[in-house]
Amino acid sequence: MDGMPPPTDHPSPFASATRPAGARDPLVDGLRVVALGRVVLWHTFAAPWLSWIFPAMPVMFFLAGSVLAGSLLAGSATAGRGPVDHLRRTSRRVGRILIPFWAYSLGVLATMLIVGHRLDDAESGATGGWRLALSVVVPLHATSGTDRDWLTGHLWYLTDYLFLLVLLPIAVLLARRITAVVTVALLGLIALEVGPLLDLPGLTGAARVGVGDLLCYGLFALLGIAWAGRRGVPPTARTSTARAAGGTALIAATLVAGRSFPLPTGSLNESYLLLAVSALGWLLLIGAAEQPLRRLAGRPGIATTTRAVSARALTIYLWHPAAILLALTVAPDGPMAAPVTLGLTVLLTGTAVVALGWVEDLAAHRPPRLWPGVRSVRSRTNARRIALGTAATATAASVIAVAAIGVSGLVDDRTGRVIASIPRPSDRTALADSAFMAMTRDTAVTAADPAELPADDLQAALELWIATQPEVSDAVVSVASGTRTWSGNGFHPDGEPPAAESSVGMASLTKTFTAALAVQLAVEGLIDLDAPVPDLPGVDPLPDGAAITARQLLQHATGLVQYTDAPGYDPAQVYTAAELVSLSTRAPLAHPPDTAVTYSNSNYLWLGLLLEAATTSDYATLLHERITSPLDLRTVGLAPDGRPGWVGSASGGVTATPADTARFFDALLNQGAVVPLEGLQRMIDLDHLNGGLGVWPMCPCGEGPDGRRWATGLGHNVGDGAAFAFPDDRLAIYLRIGTTGDQISADRMIEMRDQLMVLMRETARRIDDVGN
Repeated sequence: MDGMPPPTDHPSPFASATRPAGARDPLVDGLRVVALGRVVLWHTFAAPWLSWIFPAMPVMFFLAGSVLAGSLLAGSATAGRGPVDHLRRTSRRVGRILIPFWAYSLGVLATMLIVGHRLDDAESGATGGWRLALSVVVPLHATSGTDRDWLTGHLWYLTDYLFLLVLLPIAVLLARRITAVVTVALLGLIALEVGPLLDLPGLTGAARVGVGDLLCYGLFALLGIAWAGRRGVPPTARTSTARAAGGTALIAATLVAGRSFPLPTGSLNESYLLLAVSALGWLLLIGAAEQPLRRLAGRPGIATTTRAVSARALTIYLWHPAAILLALTVAPDGPMAAPVTLGLTVLLTGTAVVALGWVEDLAAHRPPRLWPGVRSVRSRTNARRIALGTAATATAASVIAVAAIGVSGLVDDRTGRVIASIPRPSDRTALADSAFMAMTRDTAVTAADPAELPADDLQAALELWIATQPEVSDAVVSVASGTRTWSGNGFHPDGEPPAAESSVGMASLTKTFTAALAVQLAVEGLIDLDAPVPDLPGVDPLPDGAAITARQLLQHATGLVQYTDAPGYDPAQVYTAAELVSLSTRAPLAHPPDTAVTYSNSNYLWLGLLLEAATTSDYATLLHERITSPLDLRTVGLAPDGRPGWVGSASGGVTATPADTARFFDALLNQGAVVPLEGLQRMIDLDHLNGGLGVWPMCPCGEGPDGRRWATGLGHNVGDGAAFAFPDDRLAIYLRIGTTGDQISADRMIEMRDQLMVLMRETARRIDDVGN
């Protein structure tokens, strides 16, 4: 959610009255480079703690406002102040942004046409056509919060910056009343974030993002303008002390608030209010140390470097996501992944700067240079001829590189999985709703209907994926979001279409149904998740008096071996659930309870017996009365036992259509319609073994500043399929993959399963959820 630095050869906003007009301030260059570096780090790793270290985006708007105001003030002394002069100045500034953007958008457009994507996912048909064409000329990716593509999601800042350019005279007038502006902006942000908690009218979707940008980032642009307009002397010791104390207090307040009210994924970028307060604190600290920081930034070696990087900030920002994609594609797994990815990102971004940075020079009417500070070509005329002559080659090379990224992201397993391991740059979806409302919901989303699911896109994506997988004979996918459901299938021409609407065995996805029942009973006080499981009829006790809990059963943390691996198991014998559990309890534990995860069907068979004992109802009745009937999941049932060597029951006996399975995961984990929110929070909290209660995380995942673990998706995998809910997207997806006769390893199946899940999620999340 970080933004792009603007062009930078303007007067200093931090300058004292003795600094010559038009002189560069090394502190401005230094701050821009620090902020830009934090942007690249965030987009590379998306670690939530990075957002708390330095709020780069508000600082960038502060610098943008101050630099533009400094330019306006300097220009006013040598040119007219009328509307014609303002229009001329504005058009030149706009050109300095748009020309590099056009070079970038040509590469992105070619890439998306090659891989079958559109620049704007929210529209289709004729409307989408003109939006696509216009978005290549003017950035239209900014305010809706729905464009999360790797190559365009970060362009939202261009729109906001262009608005600042056009409205600069009005902004200068407002900056003269900066105290009132700060008060109004902060009150507006409080109302935007906290108002919904008080049942006040609130905004969601694009309207909320637009107002939030105006209040938060507009505030910092005006603060920058106000700073540029001052003609004061360096701050006194008393002023510096007050700024340092105030800045420290504000930053501490945001840290306390973030710890007391954890944001959904732990990122400061999810709350306009906390982001603004934190950034105000940082600016106060910078103001307190203004003179020492300027002296540090003005040292010859530092100043030369920061000035050169700052002069190419726009190119760096535009092209660094493509560099990250390439780096992720080729970086190795293991402990060296992070440093190698970062190193390759820096190297590839530098390559883009050398290849295309001269476009910034052309846009600014300067002689083009391969690198700032390096001697330009002998004459401007020759330089432009050479630049235009090499433009086709440079652009073609860039297009090929970016296109290779997009193509490999669709057809290469490893690339798809690695790219999916971190969030998209500037994924602003969380800002479309109040972060404080999300905290009170404990990640459960209210049951609002989204717009229609993109059925044609989902079917096309599924068929394309199957066509690129020679081991896959067919696949079935269902997507649920509120009351909207889509189901589809695909198969190779020489195969047979799988049934997308027939009930089939859900195998171990049954365990999530069982976990939901267990949590319901725990909330009602009928079972205690942390008490030793009592003796149950027909179940032999564990050896040496060992005890296990229902929580450990839910998390496969008991150490029970799989009954098929227990001594005495006979695959030809017909068993009861208690008999299979007893086979496992008589065998030595694989490890002490609660020290590791050992997946075992015996855990959930035992849990089913516990639920039946606590309610005096059989499992099928519990399933019907507590889940399928309230949710109207008419196809969900229970397969009869009696098959030799196997008992389904609470471990693997549920049957359902793919659509009803997706609906169940959506109702459970997105809508909070199966268990009370108190119980849902227990269910989705990931413990030290990285598991919840009957659900497992799908990455991107990590740990917030409060130590709480988070994950993009929660659900369950099973051999040839999976079902996961994605609360941030209000989506739940079920999939099942059929294979050809060739032997496929378990690891390869996992790769294909994860890749298809990511592809279906990325396609389904193109819902225009504005207003819901």
